[in-house]
Amino acid sequence: DNIKDMDGFKSGIQKAGEVSTNFLKVTAGAVAGVGAAFLALGPATQEYRQEMAKLETAFTTSGSSAETAKETYTDLYRVLGDTGQATEAANHLAQLTNEEKALSEWTDICQGVYATFGASLPIESLAEAANETAKTGSLTGALADALNWAGVSEEDFQKKLEACNSEAEREALIRETLSGKYKEAAEAYEKNAAGILAQNEAQAKMTAVLAELGEVASPIMAMLTELGAEILADLTPHIQAFANEHLPKIKEALSG
Repeated sequence: DNIKDMDGFKSGIQKAGEVSTNFLKVTAGAVAGVGAAFLALGPATQEYRQEMAKLETAFTTSGSSAETAKETYTDLYRVLGDTGQATEAANHLAQLTNEEKALSEWTDICQGVYATFGASLPIESLAEAANETAKTGSLTGALADALNWAGVSEEDFQKKLEACNSEAEREALIRETLSGKYKEAAEAYEKNAAGILAQNEAQAKMTAVLAELGEVASPIMAMLTELGAEILADLTPHIQAFANEHLPKIKEALSG
C-alpha cells in the first residue's frame, strides 16, 4: 500500500509539473503577444499622433488650447467618422476663432451641413472657405454653396460682408447666418443618427487611448531599432569578409 501511495504521489507530482510547465508556456506566449502588440502601437499610431500634434499646434498658436483642439476634433469626428476630414476641418476652424462657444457653434453647423448634403459639400472645404471669406471679405468656395443651397443670396451676403469692419465681425456674420440655416438639421441628425454618433465618439476615444500607449511605445521601438542597426553595422564587415572569401569558391563549384 505504501508503494502504491508513493507511486500515486509521484504521478501526482509529475502531472502537476506538466500542468505548471504548460501554464508557464501559455503565460509566456500571452505575455510575448501582449508585448509585441504594445510595441506595434508605436508605428501603428504614428500618423494619427502627427495629425494631433499639428492640430494642437494650430489651436495653441491661435490662442486656444490643446484640450479645445481635442474636443473640436472629437466633435467633428463623431459626425464624419474620418480622421483626415475631421483634422483638416478642425485646423481651419482654429484659424476662424479661438472662442470655445463659437467653435461649438461651428461644429453644430458642420453637423447640420453634413446631415443635409453629405459628401456633396465636404465639411473641410466649408471650413476652409469660411476661413478665407472671413479673412478676405470675399465670399468663396463651399461657403457660397452652403449659403446658396440654403436660399441665401450671394449678392446680399457679400454686401453684408463689406459692411463688416473686421475679420471677427465677418466670422460672426458667417457663423450666425449658417447656424440659422442649419441648426434644425443638426438637431434632427443628433436624434436620428444617435447610434452612429455614439459609435464614432467611442472610436475617437479608443484611438486617443491607443495613441497614448503608442507614445510610450515609440521610444522603446526607436531604441530597439537603433540597437538593431548597431548590431548590423558591427556584423557587416564580417559578412562582407565571409562573402569575399567564399562566394568565388561557391560560384566556381556551381559552374563546374
